[in-house]
Amino acid sequence: METINNSLETLIKLRHLSESLNSNWDSLNSAKLNVNQLLDEANSIIKLFGTDIGKTRYQEDKNSIDLLKDKIESQLSYFKNAIDSQTSDDSSVMYREFLSNADSIALLFTNIGKYPDDHFTGMNNVDWFGVWAVIQSNIYTIQGIAHSAFIQLQMFEKFNKQEIDLLSKEIIKYIPKSYHINDAIQYKQEYMTALAQMEEEANKKDNLWDRLLNLLAGNVPFKQTPQERVMMMRWLNGEKGELK
Repeated sequence: METINNSLETLIKLRHLSESLNSNWDSLNSAKLNVNQLLDEANSIIKLFGTDIGKTRYQEDKNSIDLLKDKIESQLSYFKNAIDSQTSDDSSVMYREFLSNADSIALLFTNIGKYPDDHFTGMNNVDWFGVWAVIQSNIYTIQGIAHSAFIQLQMFEKFNKQEIDLLSKEIIKYIPKSYHINDAIQYKQEYMTALAQMEEEANKKDNLWDRLLNLLAGNVPFKQTPQERVMMMRWLNGEKGELK
């Protein structure tokens, strides 16, 4: 089971990397735009329907959001500039700081979404929760983009330009760019096929695939988003079903 876990985790890491190589940071810009629009909506809601206690608490939480957003945007800019210049100095430290800030803002969003009814008048907290659930989903996207950026930076340390170009082409060629959680079992088979094809191709070239796997396994701190944990569990439960 541990081997299965490791393989599926590797596939999720490669999916992140594939999305980054394909999207050229477009997904990040879209996620940031969505977050800002939803925060503006939340501000309007609390002004219209917030009680005094709700407005006071939200202002305190909003100040914390603004501080964390600035830090996260600065870190994402660092990742993009580092990739553009193909330098990876201090990337491990920066990535761990990013993970800490992203966890903090995700927890803050969760807590804000759970404001009780006495924070509102003329509306209930269910509608309020819906706004923050959508904001939270965009944070998961941003986490995935930063994760893929960090993998790229680590590749600059471990591979030469020709090897990176080769691996990038193979990853884009074989790894599906997206998936739907409800079809996780189906996509597992596609990913496993892609993994085998990539391994076969890359191993023709100076053990390149094994070197990439070693990088992913040993040098990349990885934290699955909730959606990825769902995908992983569906994959693993599918494996258990096949073994019965």
